[in-house]
Order: sequence, then structure tokens, then C-alpha cells
Amino acid sequence: MASRDLHTFLACCTIVLILESVLKTSAVTPLTDFMISKSVTNHGDLTMFSRIFDKFDYKRCLKITAIGGSVTEGHWNHTRIPVNLRWPGLLAALLNARFPCNDPAGHVAQNQGRGATPTSAWIETLTGQQEVQFQGVDLVLLETAVNQMAEREQAQIDAEILMSMVTKQSRRSMTKSQLEQATTSDGQFIRGFTGTAAMWVVASTRRFVTIWTGVPYERISDAMYAQLPVAQHHGVPIISAIDALGPFPTSEVQAWFNQTWYEGDPIHPNQRGHILIADLVFHYLKTAYEHTRLFQWHALPKDYIPREPMFLSRDILNMFLDQTPIKINLANMNDILRRNVTRCSGWWAYADVPEKIGFVAINVGSSCVVPLKSDEVSRLSVGMAHVLMYKSYENMGTFRMAIMKGRMGVNGMCEGADDPNAQVLGSMIVDSLWKSKASLAEVSILHFELPTASDKSACLLVHLDVVESKPARLKNKVKLLGISFF
Repeated sequence: MASRDLHTFLACCTIVLILESVLKTSAVTPLTDFMISKSVTNHGDLTMFSRIFDKFDYKRCLKITAIGGSVTEGHWNHTRIPVNLRWPGLLAALLNARFPCNDPAGHVAQNQGRGATPTSAWIETLTGQQEVQFQGVDLVLLETAVNQMAEREQAQIDAEILMSMVTKQSRRSMTKSQLEQATTSDGQFIRGFTGTAAMWVVASTRRFVTIWTGVPYERISDAMYAQLPVAQHHGVPIISAIDALGPFPTSEVQAWFNQTWYEGDPIHPNQRGHILIADLVFHYLKTAYEHTRLFQWHALPKDYIPREPMFLSRDILNMFLDQTPIKINLANMNDILRRNVTRCSGWWAYADVPEKIGFVAINVGSSCVVPLKSDEVSRLSVGMAHVLMYKSYENMGTFRMAIMKGRMGVNGMCEGADDPNAQVLGSMIVDSLWKSKASLAEVSILHFELPTASDKSACLLVHLDVVESKPARLKNKVKLLGISFF
């Protein structure tokens, strides 16, 4: 048997086995047509999907990326659901069965789920490189609603930034000719579509928050209602498993939901839940495709037209889309030491909990000074630092960050860490203990003054200190993941 034929045969066998599992398990809780229709909380602008639907016609394979939290990563009840049985893998199997394509590998769904990672943390991860991460990707599935703990206004800002990073071109990826063509006669830059479609997926909701009874109808146990107006403005669909199943107004329905969806876990759905999520996303793609092919007299435009931002200023969005920040990775001790940190005591990079490495200090008085050299400082234009740090509901302490002005020495080091008269360019104090019963990576923002452009020898000294909380606490852990400077 030829190699290509063998690969095709093995792929088909795998798909059949997965689908057989899907069908058997789906039969436990079959969905009505009404439940399926409720799952589409925003239908979106199908123009965004015209390239995907054309690929279905021409039997070309899709490359899909799913980014999200611990649900997408497969966590459930202190175990991990096998990779091929998590919802992105099941979605790929369903697409391969309904829309077979020419490549032996078939439609591929890359699962980039990462536990305890809300929208803001994904923004920090992608900033400066999103066009590389999504190069060649047809569809990005955004599963961040369950981890979004920010207030409504900030949640909408975060949603608009992350969605724009998927769908809107970055100046970094454009040639000089393309930039000229995208600039109007009056100097206005018209941002184009990347060609990558986006879809929000609400894969679960938090059980330890008041359960969604439908009174009031808008729930607070996930961020779907915060993301909804953003999706509506930009024409991005939302598929919500929770809206398909709920609300849950009676104790009997609530008991059913807890027993069949969570099955002992307060956040993560079980295997049946992953099957349901995959079914709902697949159903949207299949029925939307069939709809567009039924009405051939109303062909979709080939290019989605990006909308102007509604929830934050264009200048701030441009910063996230176009700039390349200076990033300090605090989850790798070698990277930290290569920066020639000074006066570092009580901090160390390690996994204080399994698989979650960070720069950790556990005692008040722990301190470290991390330098940014003058050549890095010259690339900054905003004066803003985004600190990615863990917040949790127990054992956490208070963190102070101050940015001081230093001076490059003859040895190439940023000097002045011990200078009591050093100029303070900006500082903040952040309490990493919060009331929400969740441990998540969150972003804290520090605005600081930039040295003048003419001061070529100016460098920055970033002081990281664990300070006494008020009132004092017995445990004072602070855990940092990274800092991005704009």
C-alpha cells in the first residue's frame, strides 16, 4: 500500500472510531433543535467565513487554532481528558467526516488551551507576534469567557483587543507598498482583514458563582454577556454550550446540570461536555455553509471589512496590534539571570504548583532589580508596563513595582540600583489576593515617564518587592510571569 493511501486509511479509521464514541456518548443527552438554536448567541457576519466555505467547496483542508483556558486544555476532576477527545480534536473529526479534504492529515485543530489564562493573559502572550502565531490559520476559536474575571468594561476592552489581534492586519506584517495602499490621501490608515476568522466559544460556566436561574436572565458566572456587544459590533459569532443547556430555574434542573455536566468538578465539563461543545461549533459551521450555498443568488463578498474599535481608542488598539514590546520572561530563571539582575533576594523561578512556573517570592522583604538597557529603552514610545501575575484567593501577598532611572556604565551594565536619589519614573502597589474563588493570571498596568530621547545613556531599573499587606498576613506569596514594556 502506498504511503499516502496508508495515511488516508489510518486517518479514516481514527475518524470513524472517534465519531462512534461521539455518537454513543451524545445519545446520553440529545439536544433539541431549540437548544441548538439557543447556542448561537450571535450569528456573526458570514463574510468573515467566506474563505472557509470556499475551502469546503474545493476540498481544501482547514487549519484551526483553539486558544482558551483549562477547559480547552482538557482539565476535569483532577484528571486530563485525552487530547483527541477534547472539543477541538472532536471538532476536527466531525469536519473531516462531513467535509473531507485533499491532504491526508485532514482538517487540523491545534489545541493551545492553557489553564488559568484569561483574555488579558492571552493578549500579553500574543502581543508583538500575533501575525506569526496565526500565520496560515483559517479559524481561531476563542474560549476565554469562563476565565474572564475583570469588570464588564475591562472585559469588553480585552475582548475587542484579542479579537482584533486575530482579524486585523498588523503593520509589522505589511510591505512598504501595502502600507502605502492602506493609507488614504489624508494620512488615515485603513486596517485590512487578516483572512483569519474568529469565533467565541463559551465552553462552561463557574459553578461556585450563583447558578444561572434565568432571573435575571443575564448571568455573571462567565463573560458571555460582556463579550456579546463586542461580537455584535464586529460580526463575530458566539457559540455557547451554556446557553444551549440553560437557564436552570429549578433545583431538579440544577441537580441534573451538576451531575451530567460537571460530575464533581466546579468549572470543567466532563467528556460529554466536550462532545457537546464540538457538536455545537460544527453545527454552526455546517448550517452556515449550507445556507450560503442554498442562496447562490446572494453570493458572499470575498473579504470581511473590519470595523473601527468601539470599546477602546484607536491609538490604544494600534499599540497592541503594531508595536513590538520589550518583554521580560519571568518564568525562566536563565532568562532572568542573563539580564544581570542585581540585589535579588527571596525570588526564584520555579513551579510552586504543578505545570505553572513563575517568578515566586513568599516572604515580605523579598526584592529584585531587573534592568532594561539603553538600547531597549530607546525602542519604547508609550511609557506603559504590563505585569502578568497570578492572583488567587488564599496565601497571596502584596507586590510593589517601581521603575527608576539608571545610567549605563562603562562595563555595559545599568547602574544606580542602590542610589537613594535615583529618579522614580513610576510605581504601583498590587494586592495579589482577591475574593474570587479562582487562581488566574491577570495583568496589572503601570504608567511611567520615559527618559528623554536625547538621553542616550539612560536605562531603567525595575524594582520588584514584596511589601507588608494591610492588615499583615501570615502568608505573602507573589508570583509573576512576565512584564511587557511599551
